[in-house]
Amino acid sequence: MARVIDEATRSAKKNEILDCAQQMIYTKGYEKMSIQDIINDLGISKGAFFHYFPSKAALLESLLTRTNQQGMQVVIPIAKDPSIPPDKKLEMIIQAGMQWKAGQKPFMMAILKAWYSDENALVRQKMMAESSSTFGELLMQVFKDGIQKGVFHTNHPEMAGKIIFSLMIQMSDSLGHILLRVNSDPPGDRKTAIQEIEQVVYSYTDAVERILGTEPGTVRMIDMEAMKDWLPA
Repeated sequence: MARVIDEATRSAKKNEILDCAQQMIYTKGYEKMSIQDIINDLGISKGAFFHYFPSKAALLESLLTRTNQQGMQVVIPIAKDPSIPPDKKLEMIIQAGMQWKAGQKPFMMAILKAWYSDENALVRQKMMAESSSTFGELLMQVFKDGIQKGVFHTNHPEMAGKIIFSLMIQMSDSLGHILLRVNSDPPGDRKTAIQEIEQVVYSYTDAVERILGTEPGTVRMIDMEAMKDWLPA
């Protein structure tokens, strides 16, 4: 029983530090936030902080892992629902993920700059690998189901899933750079950003539909109207 309590206490303390870091990233930005800021805000010792996180990069990695896990809890029920057709399921998973991110837009935008920072390249690489083993595997099951039911048409289901996931990562990366640029100070041109986003989304959607052997318009990768909400007015 004591071990269970210790694990619960450890988890609670770790999440308390992560909650504090998440709030500071939103209010100050990752670059300006220091470990000492967190220590001062929580009233803990340096030893207590480093017991959970050996570095600022490790803190960021844990925060991104937790964010990824929270997002997965939103889409897993959709992926496991046998009553939803595979093509509709794919769209619902993507849209649910977008809506969940929109609910955390201030934090997501604040973390974007840190995500593309050169000093966090290793963290970014680790998180992409983690996403591949979680969200990527979930999508592959949807693709396999669609192929078995004759909704998707490809002779290489395993490779198709991996290729499509890679395309989705590349699309997200392209959109991330556009959002980072247009939300910079001074902000970029909204009209130009919308045109660039449309070009990226439609190009990648066309590629995914070709790989899955579906009719044009079958797959909706991104809700363009929802995407515009991420741009400055």
